[in-house]
Amino acid sequence: RARLAVVPSRPGPPFANVHAHTFGLAMGNRPPSCHRPPVLLGNLEEHAFGMGADGEYSGQQLPGHERHRTSNASPIPRQKKSSFCCCSRRKSTCCDPTQHKSRGRDLHQLHQQHKAEARAQCELIRARHHEHIEEKKAEAKRMRALHREHLQQQMEQQVAYAKSRKQRHEDRLSQHLEQQMTDALSRSDERQTEMLLDAALGAGVRGGGRLPPKIATAARRAAGRVLHDATLAEDPKRLKGAFVVASRLEATDLPEYAAALAKYKEVRRFPEGWDVGQMLAERRARGRLLARPDLSEDHRLRALVQLLFDRTTRRVHTRDRNGAPMPAHLDVVYVREVQNDDQWVNYLVRREAIKEELRQQTGLLLAHTDTEHALVEARAAAAKNIKVQLPPHALPGQLVEVVNPSTGLPLRLIVPTSVAANARDREIALKDLLADALPGPALETAANEAWLFHGTRHAAAQSITSDDFRVNLAGSSTGSMFGRGIYAAENCTKADEYSHEDPSTGLHSMLLCRVALGRMAYNAEVTPDPRECEDACLRGDCHSVLGDRRACRSTFREFVVFDEDQVYPSYLVSYRRVLPPPEPPSAPPSAPPTAPPAPPARTIAPSAPQLPTSMMPSYRR
Repeated sequence: RARLAVVPSRPGPPFANVHAHTFGLAMGNRPPSCHRPPVLLGNLEEHAFGMGADGEYSGQQLPGHERHRTSNASPIPRQKKSSFCCCSRRKSTCCDPTQHKSRGRDLHQLHQQHKAEARAQCELIRARHHEHIEEKKAEAKRMRALHREHLQQQMEQQVAYAKSRKQRHEDRLSQHLEQQMTDALSRSDERQTEMLLDAALGAGVRGGGRLPPKIATAARRAAGRVLHDATLAEDPKRLKGAFVVASRLEATDLPEYAAALAKYKEVRRFPEGWDVGQMLAERRARGRLLARPDLSEDHRLRALVQLLFDRTTRRVHTRDRNGAPMPAHLDVVYVREVQNDDQWVNYLVRREAIKEELRQQTGLLLAHTDTEHALVEARAAAAKNIKVQLPPHALPGQLVEVVNPSTGLPLRLIVPTSVAANARDREIALKDLLADALPGPALETAANEAWLFHGTRHAAAQSITSDDFRVNLAGSSTGSMFGRGIYAAENCTKADEYSHEDPSTGLHSMLLCRVALGRMAYNAEVTPDPRECEDACLRGDCHSVLGDRRACRSTFREFVVFDEDQVYPSYLVSYRRVLPPPEPPSAPPSAPPTAPPAPPARTIAPSAPQLPTSMMPSYRR
């Protein structure tokens, strides 16, 4: 057997280091790698068994993998390690191995302490860095604010300097023009006066927002002359241009201006109550005169519109309601009159043309709408000296329901603001609560004119009253049964089917229109031909189509025109749908009443039928 001859690192027993190393492993305190035995001593058999501290065999066999590893031939060199233990003593005289554990724990605690100190130091550095960054940001923000303030001051100084220069220039120009205007007025040179006036207006010469005295005098004189000439000419275009000139020259308080307004209203045949001055103040693009004054404070007119709604309400469902609940009634909230210059003139021209065509024909079919019946009731109530008693707790502006003494029908009126809430005498004449007619000229029976409803969205109603109806959009939302035209109804519940709620107010919109129906093509078919209805008006001698769905389907009558100028939206009505109260839950069906118990029937045995003697069989023995 071969031996591994290795010179020991120090004198002493050859297996002293091996013994110490083995003992340390057994105690669970393995020395560091630098303190392991430098060489492996002994032969193979000695290495295969444990060795005691005195160098004798202990008879304990080492693990098998150690035997297998050491049984192979060739020595395993080891790195030379230190001869001192962790306690700075020689390993041969080392302290008790249990001190190695306490030393390791002390080193671990010291290491953890160093880590905690390093972490705290990092946190402190990070906090200081964050504070430094915040200080830099605050400083940059302050510098930007100072720079912005400085720029603002510079801009304000420059603007003030420019304004002062402009004001000095305007003052010098105003003085120069005023001197020249004085000379021109003294010479009565109209041409020079107009040239100087145009130059002053073009240069924007306005001292304190108004024209200088001499220039203002010349402007008023020129405006009065233009207004006077336009009034004598009775030309609507010249009158409209004169209004624009007078407004630009700040001469709308002249008597010639009021005379020109009256002449323009007469020439255009505007209804009574139209404020041309307001229309000029709200002058729209392309020179259109348009105003929509709110007449909701007129409780008599609002009550009349409410009467039209109540008397034309028919609780009939059609497919155009799209499954929406049927309202119990419609409450009028706002009434706005539409004052549109161009639309009104075009409507008048078309109505006169229809009247001339019908004058040469006979057999005219009149509409006789439900709105006409409501207006007749209002005129009859106003003609009689009838008084109604208002509810005791009704507040001003509130919608209340009373009974019409002449007809016995319910009548919803608006409590006027002149009636105090605590007034004892609340009996008021009906003519003071209900208007007898809608403002404006009476309906032209010769043109078969009627008041009809047109339901639409709020935005579409605004567009119609500003511009006009558009036949090319007819049927885009609900179809066109009687052709591509403008549909109107005599019942407000039919027009309500096409109205949509305004999200901003929660109200619905409807137009109360004047419609020149002229000669109507009557149609009561269940499935009418739209092209045939269009040809009757566009190529035939008819002006409108009456679709009588009440006759064939028991629903509503619809009136259709194919010319935008035959309809004028007179009023834009905003109303609220009032739904009926929900029905109470139906009670479960009760059991039928139990009848009293019948007396027990006697059981009678059925008797055999008795046959005649002649039919009885004879038996022979």
